[in-house]
Amino acid sequence: MEGLSTAVEGALDASTGALDAGRLYLSLEALRRADGLFHGARFASEKEAAVATGLPAFESEWAETSRALETGSPQGDRRWGRSRTAIRALAETAEARIGPLLEGARGFAVATGPKDGLFYMGQARGEAEFAALCASLTFADKVERYPLRSMLPELVRLQEKATAAFVPPRSIDLHDRFIALNSTLKAGLELDASQAYAGSAYQYLEALRHYALLDAPALDEPAQARVREDLAAARARIDASKRDESLLELFLERAASQVAHSHGSAPTADEWRSARVILDQVVPAYFSARLPVATPKGSSGKTVRMTLVRWPYT
Repeated sequence: MEGLSTAVEGALDASTGALDAGRLYLSLEALRRADGLFHGARFASEKEAAVATGLPAFESEWAETSRALETGSPQGDRRWGRSRTAIRALAETAEARIGPLLEGARGFAVATGPKDGLFYMGQARGEAEFAALCASLTFADKVERYPLRSMLPELVRLQEKATAAFVPPRSIDLHDRFIALNSTLKAGLELDASQAYAGSAYQYLEALRHYALLDAPALDEPAQARVREDLAAARARIDASKRDESLLELFLERAASQVAHSHGSAPTADEWRSARVILDQVVPAYFSARLPVATPKGSSGKTVRMTLVRWPYT
């Protein structure tokens, strides 16, 4: 529990620090992490005695939580008319986690004991609360909306590249990076299948960052200086835009936080790599995602929807 408390405090500190630095979207991203962990720990603590009698008691709590969280998917564009794409993407990502977390909660309860499923039920509640918070945020200024579409072609191509790259010794040396890459790709495919296209675009760009980091070289001091210059130029381009560029803003905010720590410490080698990857890979991919996907000649244009079922996001 001590480690969990530290994780919650760390995420809250990151959220507060980002907000103080004027990085709204990065702040919300960190808040989502904190919200899920906090609700998971609190629910487990509050309900442990209630399920001590066995699985039937757990099933009662599970059914009550499931009913409480039956809010459905985002209610179309009307819900997000005065919001921003990045906020919608974070909300869709949170909502997509609710079902798998609830199913995972039941799985743990059956496999190892009722109390072991409580944390995941609490996490599901936290994800739902965060999604509701995002839906409540509105902006007074009107901007051109981001043209959402299916990211399936990009996600499939990136999955093929990730599969081809997963060979020793790199698959062993960079095991954690491959786990992050593949879990992000799966999340993107699931969101895309449910037509949560803001969420799938967000996950695609994040997966692309993970993939590019597999081969990203270390940066010397002149290269680090260029990162700062290029980041300022990219930020100026976004600031001058009359469109909703919030999804890219989120990644630029992350890059800025990686190369300029609020507490004054030096960035790590991986943070410099990540910032460079965001500028070289994520930025152009973001603008490419604005363009419609051409239907190949001879194609019927019809799609087949597949639902991927997997263990929850743990």
